[in-house]
Amino acid sequence: MVQLALLPVGALLMFAIEFYHTLAHFMILSGMRMLPRKDLIRIRYYFLVDTVSVMISTLLHGRFIWLTCLQVMQHLFYFFTWEQSYMAKRIVDWSSLDWFRPEIKGGRFHSQIDSFLGTLFDMCVHVCMMYGLASAYLDVTGILLAVIVAQAALYVVIFNPKFAWSNPDTEAAEATEIAETEEIPPPIQNRGFPRIRGKPSSLF
Repeated sequence: MVQLALLPVGALLMFAIEFYHTLAHFMILSGMRMLPRKDLIRIRYYFLVDTVSVMISTLLHGRFIWLTCLQVMQHLFYFFTWEQSYMAKRIVDWSSLDWFRPEIKGGRFHSQIDSFLGTLFDMCVHVCMMYGLASAYLDVTGILLAVIVAQAALYVVIFNPKFAWSNPDTEAAEATEIAETEEIPPPIQNRGFPRIRGKPSSLF
């Protein structure tokens, strides 16, 4: 009886985790928040955590088993061939801030359609897990509580200024500002004149 009573609690926790995964994948898919490649390659075990959460959710609600099998195979392949296989390197490159370097030409979404579709598939799997958990165990209050927990985790991790997560546009703007600053001769930089777009403004 105690174990049965704990099932809704476990479902709420897994719903929050699945919602967090969904938001994190959307951030990567849209390019809103991403990691530099050197940092991204260090979180290989996230692929394992991701697929374990899907397996646990499937055990709780018992639905979408075929989707779970596909997702598990996908993630185990990336986990075991991390930085070794061609496909694993492609997904790491595409998912990192380094993809937005000026020397890389072409649109992000059509240049690696396999990476885009793979990430979209993963996000859809997590949405299916949320649906299965909510329909089996959660009411509106439980769903709202899980959403709040997931949002809090998102801000603690992905929007935490102490971590390397960033927006490609922000990175590009900072790089431009640094480049403009470096073009100004040191004597001018030290005069304390107000500047517009990295250049000293006129006094008259």
